[in-house]
Amino acid sequence: MPITHASQCELCGRGPHVSNQISHAHNVSKRRQQINVSRHHVVINGAPRYISLCTRCLRSGRVQKAG
Repeated sequence: MPITHASQCELCGRGPHVSNQISHAHNVSKRRQQINVSRHHVVINGAPRYISLCTRCLRSGRVQKAG
């Protein structure tokens, strides 16, 4: 598993991206786009535990939910 930070998926390692914020007057500045990460109770290697997952991993069925 990759090293994770606060807003990173513990399964795939996806993290925040940098994009441009463009105003109506077309003033451009950098902004940080957070990914959709939430904590879920999943089974990993036969043991249930809580991990931070992005919705892409959750939707694609890369983990089995515990319970």
